Amino acid sequence: MPLPPRVRCPKPDTYRSLAPEVQSTEAVTARASDNGPQPHTLLALYQVMVMARAIERRLWVLDHLEPPHAVGRSLWPPHPVGRSLWPPHPVGRSQPGREATRLGVGGPTLVVAGFEAVQAAAAAALRIGHDWVVPCHLDLALCLAAGLSPLDVMLAVFGRAADRASAGRQSPGAFGSRAGRIVMTSATAGRSVVQAAGIAYASKVSGRDEVTLVCSDERGVQSGDWHEGINFAGAHGLPLICLVEDLAGAQPLAQSSYGSPAARAEGYGLASETIDGGDFAAALAAFERAVDRARSSGGPTLIHASVVDLTSIGPDGGMRPAEELEALASQDPIDRMRRGLQGAGLLDAAADDDVQRECARVVAAAVEEASTAPSPDVASALDNVFSRV
Repeated sequence: MPLPPRVRCPKPDTYRSLAPEVQSTEAVTARASDNGPQPHTLLALYQVMVMARAIERRLWVLDHLEPPHAVGRSLWPPHPVGRSLWPPHPVGRSQPGREATRLGVGGPTLVVAGFEAVQAAAAAALRIGHDWVVPCHLDLALCLAAGLSPLDVMLAVFGRAADRASAGRQSPGAFGSRAGRIVMTSATAGRSVVQAAGIAYASKVSGRDEVTLVCSDERGVQSGDWHEGINFAGAHGLPLICLVEDLAGAQPLAQSSYGSPAARAEGYGLASETIDGGDFAAALAAFERAVDRARSSGGPTLIHASVVDLTSIGPDGGMRPAEELEALASQDPIDRMRRGLQGAGLLDAAADDDVQRECARVVAAAVEEASTAPSPDVASALDNVFSRV
């Protein structure tokens, strides 16, 4: 079945459901209708997922395979052990990305693989540009769906003056957009829950019909700020949703010494759900329930999404066997979304190939433009650091 007619994406301030055509300087946005995502919205969300993965892979290539002159300069110092130890794999995320996850902050290679479906579902359930998004370093797909463009991401990666979020000051993974109401954070994931609770509290006392989504990785739930923010949200019945993105490993988060985030949230008076983060339909249903609860003054919700680890490096540090990698590939959320769209007659092989090629082209164009953009002026180093009274 052929795809619906394609249209160019509007500028970030329009926030409409989109068909899957994008340009490197424009945002990929998507939102659900009152009756659930329409076919063109589902296709736009699928392209967001593919675009996020394409950005991650391109950054991996820039960091590990391309010489410095290919993009003007090396993005970051070489690893002391040697990059040859980290060969790319079509299924998985790179070792530097795993290290960034452990550190709890954005690293040279953005962490994306495995998280795309739950983030796309979250964006579909929200009113983009009206509700608030407080992301963590994992949320590239979510932020693309909320209005960031691939060029925005690359300008931040290269630290260029044209970076609209921070003028090149923040590290990769510190996403931000005023138009999309994406609140920039720079601390370890989990600590931003306090700020998100404050935003939700302001929305409630002001009588505004707004929902705040805050995201954290599995390490963020160990921070004191996470507990304080969740406790405050539960005590005041705030319109807040906390998404905990758990990368399934040797020991699931629910079986760790600090227990399941969902069980702990219930102790603070939050509704909670544990879902398969790679299942778009299940994730969308969970977020729609949480959004409805928040808008109807039903209080906050915690959603614990567990996603499969797609990296070729196993929990013990060794390479996974080929059979295991093939099994993991079948659980890739992008492949699962693709199969669902194909089963519904919304996507065929030729159209999917067009999506893959278009995303690769847009990302390459964004890298080219960002790599040649001017760096921030030295005289602006202290801008927005001190307030003048």
